[in-house]
Amino acid sequence: MSSVDRYLAEDESLVHATRQHWTELVGEFVILCLLWIVAGALVWVLPSGDDWGRIAGYAALGVAAVLSLWLWLIPLLRWRGTIYIVTTKRIYKRSGFLTKTGHSIPLVRVNDVSFRVTLWERIWRYGTLDIQSASEQGMLRLKRVPDPEGLKSKIYQAVDAVQGHDQRSQGPSGDR
Repeated sequence: MSSVDRYLAEDESLVHATRQHWTELVGEFVILCLLWIVAGALVWVLPSGDDWGRIAGYAALGVAAVLSLWLWLIPLLRWRGTIYIVTTKRIYKRSGFLTKTGHSIPLVRVNDVSFRVTLWERIWRYGTLDIQSASEQGMLRLKRVPDPEGLKSKIYQAVDAVQGHDQRSQGPSGDR
C-alpha cells in the first residue's frame, strides 16, 4: 500500500497498513448477483417479439445497471476508502470516499488494545480491535481487521518502542 505514504508525517515511518477484510463486501455481492438473476429472468420471461416486451427488457436491464452502481460500486468505494494505519508515532483510521473522516491516536496515549473475534470471524480470519486512549476521544474501534491478534501485537511493539525511546531521552532522573 504505497498510497499510505501521503498520510505519514516527515518523522514517521509505516509499521502496518491494512483495509477492512474483503468479507465486508460479500453481502453486497450476493445482492448484486440476485439482482442480475432477477433482471435476466425478467428479460427471459418478457416477450421479445413485441415492442413493449423489448422496451420492458431494456428498462429492466437499465434499472439493474443503476441499482448495481448503488448496491456494489458505492460500498466498494467506501471499502476502498477505509484504511487503518499504524506508524511509529500514531494509529490512524481514515474512511470515506466523498466525505472523508479521520481519527488518530498518538501511541504515547494508548492505554489498552483488545480484540474480539467470533467463531465466524475466526474461520475467515478477521475481527474487531478496540484501542483505548488516555484522551478525550476515548476509544478507536477498527472493524473487520484481518489478523487482529497480529495487528494488536504490532501496535504493542510500536507503543513499547515509543515509550522506551521517551524513557531513554528523559535520562535516569526523569529530566530532559
